[in-house]
Amino acid sequence: MNLLYDDLTVYIILFCVALIASAIDAIAGGGGLLVVPTMLLLGLNPLVTLGTNKLQSCFGTATSSYNYFKNGLLKEKNIKFLFLISFIGSFFGTLLVSQLSNEILNTIIPILLISAAIFLIVNKKINIKSVSIILSFFIPFIFLIGFYDGFFGPGTGTFFVLTFLIIKQRNLMEATSATKVLNFSSNFAAFLVFAYKGLVFWELGLIMAIAQILGAYIGSNLAITKGENFVRPVIVLISIVLSIRILLS
Repeated sequence: MNLLYDDLTVYIILFCVALIASAIDAIAGGGGLLVVPTMLLLGLNPLVTLGTNKLQSCFGTATSSYNYFKNGLLKEKNIKFLFLISFIGSFFGTLLVSQLSNEILNTIIPILLISAAIFLIVNKKINIKSVSIILSFFIPFIFLIGFYDGFFGPGTGTFFVLTFLIIKQRNLMEATSATKVLNFSSNFAAFLVFAYKGLVFWELGLIMAIAQILGAYIGSNLAITKGENFVRPVIVLISIVLSIRILLS
């Protein structure tokens, strides 16, 4: 890898980025929209970037999942089944992305980043009444979002939240808590494939994992104590800021 700085500088930068991204992700999702571009800008190989991101993300989503569960916010009855669907989707998505060349990924990643950011903005305030035909799309959407997380990843948490809000009509805190569990599932499935293929920068990933745990604890506690009135504007703000950052980069 042709890193732009020495290893210590890269580790410090990415530790700080992972800490901030994890806190954001625990509240509103979208932390990967900050981590992945930063890793690429620092000169990491695209596939290794995705694999290492999955390793450190597992620690953040596991921490926030536990914190939401411990505080009684995880109320989705079929969460184990949804966990499995997300895992399977991500597994197949990761198998696909790991077959692509770095040149293709360098072309696809910026397009997906911008598309994800635009999606987060224009779909923020959608609110439709759930009917049977809409509910029938719920499981396929969980699979597809898991697949997307394995294939690419950034924005997955927000996509899960939107799915619970729009299709299942959950309140924002219920949607957020369930999302963290499914995001952990998809992260873990993707990590297993990347690790098997030797596409994980272990030392960097574990350093970032420490930051992920700290950030997830801080972010999820803020969301739990401040509630929906805090989480909703954070989702909108983060989506706008990340979108501007991507469009100007």
